[in-house]
Amino acid sequence: MNRQCTYFILLLSAVLAGTAGCSNTARMARGKPLKNLNVNQIIEGYETHAPDWEWMGMKLDVKLDANGDNESFKASVRMAKDSVIWMSISPALGVEVARVLMTPDSVLFISKIPGNKFYFSGNYDALGDWIDTPLSFQDVQSVLAGQPMGLDPENDKFISKIDGEHYALIGKYKGKVKRLVGVNDNSLSPEDSLDIQLPVRRYERLRNRTEDEDLLIKRHWFGGITFEPVRDQFDDLYYQRSLILERLDYEETEIGMFPRSFSLLVTTVNSELMMNWETLRIRFDRAYDFPFEVPEGYERRLGI
Repeated sequence: MNRQCTYFILLLSAVLAGTAGCSNTARMARGKPLKNLNVNQIIEGYETHAPDWEWMGMKLDVKLDANGDNESFKASVRMAKDSVIWMSISPALGVEVARVLMTPDSVLFISKIPGNKFYFSGNYDALGDWIDTPLSFQDVQSVLAGQPMGLDPENDKFISKIDGEHYALIGKYKGKVKRLVGVNDNSLSPEDSLDIQLPVRRYERLRNRTEDEDLLIKRHWFGGITFEPVRDQFDDLYYQRSLILERLDYEETEIGMFPRSFSLLVTTVNSELMMNWETLRIRFDRAYDFPFEVPEGYERRLGI
């Protein structure tokens, strides 16, 4: 193959990858399935269309259901990308009851509730304990900013599949996981559940011989036209818990498409937490202050 022909093929491949969304629009209009794309094409499609921001401010309307206990509140959120996340939380009457300040390696929290006034200063372990699943600064930022949570193209290995109007990336896993879920990664459909099928004693023996990261299965869904991230799912077979994050009602903003509705479901053997929130207002690339001062007389606690 001569050099000119090689350059032409490379150019054609780039054009086809970049116009996949357009061709999918026509295919879906004719009732045809999405065009098959490999993992790299899907991730590149997402990165091409992903909103680019440095500052973000939001007003959220949040509903929380933790094991049957229901709460609702408003949250003001300010973020400096990869640097600071600040939140002020108020119930329906509008009086601030809590304030949060997060950096990549620390969490500060103030509770202003009468009869329960305290502050917390520590790392992300306490936050992870509160929702019974590990969280990092990057995880929280991704959740709030409408980005795929935990997507790590450099280290994760995926299989790409078509799921209706979406593309799904399914994390590859080892043979020991196949013995747990009863199906290999190539045969796993995007919506398949991953209930553990081994007897309890055999499962415990396998877990004792396995690192926890080896039993974590990731799945990510992206829109078939503009590759917006619509769902993330994590099945942690080591700790027998799952997390599902969904993004809905995408709207055009000055920096691109952004979801207005979110839902987060965390389930474990003994508990379930469901959080839904709507973005009432949003503003991009306005520099914010992050005021945080512990009032005098507040006791320090070791957990949230």
